[in-house]
Order: sequence, then C-alpha cells, then structure tokens
Amino acid sequence: MYKDDIEILPNIIPSTYHHKIVLAAQIRLLLRNLPLALLGTIFTSICFFATMFITYDLSANQQTLNAIWLAYHSIIIGVLWLFVRLILKRPNTLTISFLKKIFVALALLFFSVMVICLPVFIAMLYRVPLLEIDAARILILIWVFFHFVILYVCWFNWQKIKDLAKHTTVTINAGTTYKDHDITHNHLHQVSSDNEHSFFSLTYEVPSPSAKNHDHYLAHYAVYNILFICTLATACLWALAIGKAFTTNIQNSTQIIVLLGLHLGLLSGGISSLAMFWRVYIAYALPSVFMWGFLFFYMNDTGFVILAFAVITLLFFDIFFAKYSSTNTLKAILIYLENNSLVSQLQIKTQQIEKASLAKTQFLAAASHDLRQPIQALSLFIEALKDTNLDSQQAQIVNYASSASQSSREMLNSVLDYAHLESGAMTPHFVATELNSILQNLVDEFSIQAQHKQLSLRFKPTTLCVMTDPIMLALILRNLISNAIRYTTKGSVLIGVRKLSTKHSSLTLEYCRISIWDTGSGLTPQEIEQAFKSFHQIERNNVTNQGLGLGLAIVKGMTELLKADLEVKSTLHQGSQFSIVLPICEKDDENIFYSNTAVNHLSGKTVLVVDDDNILLKSMQLLLEVWGCKAVAAQTVAQALTAFKVHQPDIVISDYRLADKETGEEVIIAIQNASSTALCHSASFILLTANTSPKLLKATKAVNPTILHKPIDPLILRHHLQQLAAKAL
Repeated sequence: MYKDDIEILPNIIPSTYHHKIVLAAQIRLLLRNLPLALLGTIFTSICFFATMFITYDLSANQQTLNAIWLAYHSIIIGVLWLFVRLILKRPNTLTISFLKKIFVALALLFFSVMVICLPVFIAMLYRVPLLEIDAARILILIWVFFHFVILYVCWFNWQKIKDLAKHTTVTINAGTTYKDHDITHNHLHQVSSDNEHSFFSLTYEVPSPSAKNHDHYLAHYAVYNILFICTLATACLWALAIGKAFTTNIQNSTQIIVLLGLHLGLLSGGISSLAMFWRVYIAYALPSVFMWGFLFFYMNDTGFVILAFAVITLLFFDIFFAKYSSTNTLKAILIYLENNSLVSQLQIKTQQIEKASLAKTQFLAAASHDLRQPIQALSLFIEALKDTNLDSQQAQIVNYASSASQSSREMLNSVLDYAHLESGAMTPHFVATELNSILQNLVDEFSIQAQHKQLSLRFKPTTLCVMTDPIMLALILRNLISNAIRYTTKGSVLIGVRKLSTKHSSLTLEYCRISIWDTGSGLTPQEIEQAFKSFHQIERNNVTNQGLGLGLAIVKGMTELLKADLEVKSTLHQGSQFSIVLPICEKDDENIFYSNTAVNHLSGKTVLVVDDDNILLKSMQLLLEVWGCKAVAAQTVAQALTAFKVHQPDIVISDYRLADKETGEEVIIAIQNASSTALCHSASFILLTANTSPKLLKATKAVNPTILHKPIDPLILRHHLQQLAAKAL
C-alpha cells in the first residue's frame, strides 16, 4: 500500500524523536521556503509567456492557450498559499468540516476548469493545422487524464485525512499519554523561535504534541496533502506546456529551448524547497517524465529523440538527488531538535543550579548565624572567666579552653567565608580605606597569640589610604597574619606598607605593597604553587593546629575580587613574605573607613545589648560588667526602645538577626526616630552579624553602625568599644 512522506516518517527517524515534532519542523522549514518558491514559479511562467508574445507572432489559438495556462497556473499557486495560511491560522480550532470544505473547493476548482476549458479546446481543433490535429487531440486527452488523476488524488488524500481525524478523536477520548522526551524535544523546538535569524525561524509557532493539540498534527498533515495536490497540478500544467510546444510549435526552436530551459530550471530549483518531502518532489517531476516519454515515442526526428532521452535521464538524476537532499534535510532537522534538547536540558540544569545556589546561600546565612552564636557566647564566657580570681591550675585550664575556642572560631570562619566566596555571593564594596587603623586592629587581635608563642608581632604605622573593600582586605590580612604566626616557632612577624609608583605614558600611578614577613619554616617553589589550593596543608610542618587549609584559598579568591596583585616570596627554613598590592587614593574624611581612636574609655559607660539568644545575652552582659560597664539587656525592638529611653546608654550593641524577623537595623532606626537629636548623636551603634557579605555594609549605610562579624574575639570587641567611647568625649 502506498505511504506518503508523513506515514513513513515514524519508520525512518530514531525512536527518541516523535514523528509529529519532526513534521512540525518540516512544516516550519517549508513555510520559510514556500513563498519565494511560489513567487519564483509565477515569475518564471510570466517570463515564458512574455517571451512567446514578444519574440513571435503567435496565432489566436496559441495566445488563448498561453493565457489560459498562465491564469490557471497562477490560480493554483494562489489557492495553495491561501489554503495553507487558512489551515495554519486556526490549528487549535480546526474542524473536519472546515477541511472538507477546502478539499471540496480544490476538487471543484480542478473539475470546473477541466469542464469549462474542454469545449474551448475542442472548438480550437477546427483552427489547428492538419499536421498538428492528432497531437492536439492527444493533448486534450492528456488534459482530461491529468485532471482525473488530480481529482482522484484529492479524494484519496481526503480519505486519509478523514481517517486521521477519526483516529485523533478516539485518541483524545482515550487520553493519550506521551513520553517525557517527546514533550522536551518539542519544547526545545519552540525555544529557537526567539532567534529570528536562525535557519528554521518562522512566524508560525509549533505547539507541543499533547493530547489537547492533536489538531495541530492534523493541520500539518492537511498542509502536506494540499501541497502534494497543488504541486501535482502545477507539474501537469508544465508538462502540457512542454507537449504543446513540441507538438504544435516544432518549427519554433527558440520557444522550445526557452521552455525547456525554464522547466528544467524549475525542476532543479524545486529540490531546495520541496525535497524535504520527497514524494511531493516526485509528483512535481513525474508528469514531466511522462510527457517526455510520450514525446520520445511521438517524434521521428533522431535529434529530438536523443534530447528526450537525455532529459528523462536528467529528471531521474534530479529525483535521485532530491532523495539525497531529503535525507540530509531530515538529518539537519534531527540535529536541530537534538541541539534544542540539549539547550533545554542546559536551561533546566541552570535553573536547578540557581535554585541550589539560592538554597545554599540561604543555608549559609542561617548556618552563619546559628553556628556562630554558641561559639560567640563561649568565647565571651571564657574571657569573662579569665578576669575572675583563678588559681594557677584553673587559669591553665581556662587558657586551654580559650585556645580551643579560638581554633574552632577560626575553622568555622574559614569554612563559612570559603563557602560564601565559592557561592559567588561575595562582591566587593570599594571605599577609601585607612590602612593604619586596619593594621592596628589586626595587631591588637593577634598580639596575644604571638605572645603565647613568644613571637614579636610588629607593624610600621602608615598614613596611606587605599581604594578597596575594607572588610575583605581585613579578612585577607587576618588569614595571612594567622598563617604567619601559626607556622613561625621563633623570631618575629612584621607587617609593613611600602609606597610605590610607576609611570604609564604621561601619568604616574601610585600604589602600595602591604607585606607580612615571618621567620617561619618557609616554602619551596612547589609548595607555593600548591599552597593556594583549597584544603591543602603542608605535611612537613610540625604544627598541631593547622586549620583546614582554606586560609590561602580565601586570600586568593578575595584578592581576585579586589583586582589586586598577590605576591609570594619564600626561602625554605628562613621565612616567607606575602604581599598584596593596592592602589593609593586620597583620604575622604566623610567616607573614610576605620579611624584612629584612643583607648581605655569604657569604665562607667552604659551599654545596651540587644539579642534574642538568652545565652549570648547573658555572656555579653557578664563580660561588659567585668570591663567596668553597666550592661542593659533587651531582646526585641520594643524592649530596646524602652531601655534606651530609660537608661540612655552610650553604646548600643545589637545582633543583626532578631526574633520574629526583626533586625538590628530596625533597632537603630527606632531609637534614632524616637530620640532627640542630642541623644541620637551621643549614642554609638554596633551591629554583630554572621553575614560577611559586603552588601550588608551598603544596606546599613543609612544608619551608619560599626559592623563586627561573629564570632568576634572579645579583645577585638573591647577595642572597638573603646574606640566608640573615645569618640563620644
């Protein structure tokens, strides 16, 4: 049984592709090529018609036949384009009755033209020369034969569409299901429609092959059948034109050559626009083969016989090449769908990764707060315990506990900072930054560790200001200083800043190198290459607390974000020098980050502590009282506002995340709004947070607090409190 291009499609494509999706892609490609192909066909027919009128004085019969041929040819092409657009305009509402009207209209068109033109052709026989009368009669019979063939094809294709419509109705009622890859491939097919310049891009959108969209497949199949019928009718007209030219104009060799050249050009050009449906192209070429076969037996001239044989051979080569082109086009469509499938899968994976990244960021935010809270409380309790009356054994135990707390704090900070850096959520916030205060704070922070190891920790004061993110710079230097102290058993750690300059064209660029020197174990060139990798530790170092091997990885990542240069010089068993190079900038008194302050001004100060964690609240109160402060506690914004009005504290310390989605920023805003200007200026604010993102600094800029990151070393907290207390003087 005869099968068309659509019916054999499931048998020739891989099982991973649904044949409806492939047909949809073929229709898209057809719609891209069809308008130009139809216009080219009409233009070719007009050229032939005009050539015949201009070149020779044609008889009345020939002029009438040419006019009928041109009009009929144009009508078929116009009807083809009209019906294709009508069907594809309403794929969701397409009904079998609408399609029936279209096929009845096609059949009536072909039957009416055949019946109307038949008496005209018979009447013309009386004016045909006797030498051409037999050929004219045969051409009339071929005219009738061609039309009966076309009418049969209309009926046969209509029966197939009707059967498909019935099957579709049954399938919809039965609730057809589709495999996931069917939907995926078609979804990807629509993705490309965003690219108006892609090979398959068209204004017509192909729907998904779900049960509710069976009418789309019916519409595509109807378009294919109408294309087949109209192509066959057009090919029959050109075949009749060939027969007329060779049987009635045999003496007019110019007309024959022009017609032959135009027709062969059309057949060859049709490969690019019709070869995706190989059987449609056969319908386009077969009537010509039939006509040339007729001429092969009709003519007695040896030259024309050889010409007919050559043309028939050429037509068979065209059909073979069309088959090859059809296969390649189908392969291109499958590759196109496969590429879109990969793009869709990539988009899905990207969305999943983005969701996972968001979940990771949210988890890190929660973990940063929840994990750092108890460690912060532990360090505060231990520091408060140190200032009590302890015997030597108790003091030693407390020192051990303090060392263990510090190690766990450093490891947790490393893990959370590294995770935050890897998630891509950390972005620098560049401001004019005073180096001296940052370095002084870091020396104060690590001085006790250095003293415990009997190391000299020194830095040379500087007046330079750099354009950088102060929080990230402090994290970088903190990791470098921590490593220097950890891997140095004797000697010293020195922090220095050197001003440098370089000339570029007519400009002099100034920058500085911040260096940390140590007299530790040093590194080999191979170890330097490995040192900045995540979780890498130097095995030969006899250090009991090496950390997690993330410090230098964090240094490298943050240095890259700051677009700074990181330099390493090291000599084995002599020491190392780690340096970061930053651009120098002018001081901005309004936006300067960190400023030098005096110290030792906490005695008698009132400090309001706001935190929803009872343990942390108690530990902070206890430590502040040990430092000589009067501590007032609150857990909510309302309690903080009431306590501030009653006690009028000098400093307010608030956790950023409070209960019931309240924040420390809301505490500060509430106090500022409710207080008088004088009171507001006399109080300073500190926000404690586990969030290391520079975005927090920008978000809280309006309330201008001092931001400290948990878990914070109690000595660093005390240093900042002393700075704020000194400013109030």
